[in-house]
Amino acid sequence: MALYLAVANRKGGVGKSTASIMLAHSLSTWGGKRVLVVDIDSQCNASIILLGGCGWREARDGRKTISDYFVDCFKTPHTIPETYLVKETGDVVGSGGRRPVLDLLPGSLLIDEVQGDLFLDLASSSIGKSSIIDLSQRLGKLLRRWDASYDVVIMDCAPGLSFVTHAAIAIADRVIVPFRPDYVSLMAIDRISLVAEGVTNLDELAAIPISRRRYMCLPNFVRGRGQERLLIEEVGLTHPLTRVQLSHRDGIANAFEWSADARSIEDKYGDGVADLRGLYDEVSASMLATISPAKGYADDSHRALSA
Repeated sequence: MALYLAVANRKGGVGKSTASIMLAHSLSTWGGKRVLVVDIDSQCNASIILLGGCGWREARDGRKTISDYFVDCFKTPHTIPETYLVKETGDVVGSGGRRPVLDLLPGSLLIDEVQGDLFLDLASSSIGKSSIIDLSQRLGKLLRRWDASYDVVIMDCAPGLSFVTHAAIAIADRVIVPFRPDYVSLMAIDRISLVAEGVTNLDELAAIPISRRRYMCLPNFVRGRGQERLLIEEVGLTHPLTRVQLSHRDGIANAFEWSADARSIEDKYGDGVADLRGLYDEVSASMLATISPAKGYADDSHRALSA
């Protein structure tokens, strides 16, 4: 059964797609996991990082997007989910030049409109039940249809709290909340944490021990300034906080330019590879201990780095 990770925050520009792709690259290449990225964001950043602009347009024109998947599944119950996936994406290879199992359900510019249309269709036909709950549950079931094919499904959520983002958070085994160390991000964390834990206010949230919560807050774009450290410490007082903090590095920023020439993960991330390794190690230790590597794909180079 796959482990589902939702990467979410109400605020935009905090690095959700960055964190999603870093996890996808490292878990598939170093960890040997069979990874699927589901791009829920209408900005389609994760898709463009993994396919390049031309590759994403080909997927869109070929009706291989999350919007096509949702619409067709609502119309035809026996739709085959694998039809909408793009296989072996990304421009990273493991030892010996082997490509990891890193597949993608591409994003769509139309996902927001599609959610609205599906809601209106359900509202017009619903009798005696909530259309909002019904739509969220149905979208969640569609997102959970990858259990048998992958070890990890990473859902890159859009800013805000749309129907599909709610569904992704509801079905996720863990929710990763990237944030910039600023005061606006602090308020956004409070809101997304309530959704992740299914409570209505911060008092109810405080009653749940930090160690038992489903979400983890990931500091991103950290420059090491004094005020940033104080803000990160403030987050850690009331929310679960990752040990790793992703620094503001050129290597990480440049890693998200897609290249037609595949290369090693170390070459791709440059001076950001230590941050990537820290994120991979922490996520692997805390979330993936029960998942064994996919046979034949684990990359021995990371074991050497960790030794």
